[in-house]
Amino acid sequence: MSKKAKSEVTDNSADTVMDGVLSENQAKLNKLNSSIQAAYERRRKIITDSKLYTYDKLSELYGGAEGQALLDAVTAEHTLIGKLTDSGMSYADIEGLVDNSDSADSKSGISSDDDVADGQTSFFENENPYAV
Repeated sequence: MSKKAKSEVTDNSADTVMDGVLSENQAKLNKLNSSIQAAYERRRKIITDSKLYTYDKLSELYGGAEGQALLDAVTAEHTLIGKLTDSGMSYADIEGLVDNSDSADSKSGISSDDDVADGQTSFFENENPYAV
């Protein structure tokens, strides 16, 4: 066999080996990409479930408000608490206003136990989430 013929046989077998390796690697990559997509879908579902759970809890906290009414209530509270903290009140002071059972509500016959806002600011004990 001539040198040229040996070279062609070697080149052809190398091509076959390389094609097999490349095909195998491509199959592995495709499998990994599929696994990654599935993981991203599971992640997206968990995030969506968490958001829905949070929405439901906020809705409960605000007396069943939903949609724009819930957004308006949260925005109004956020603005009010921001103004109170900007004026120098601490979260403990603000919480004291909400939890005060000697408030005008108890004098009017409305029980503070039924107050939807009861304890809402306790989520933010040591930090100011309203600070910009």
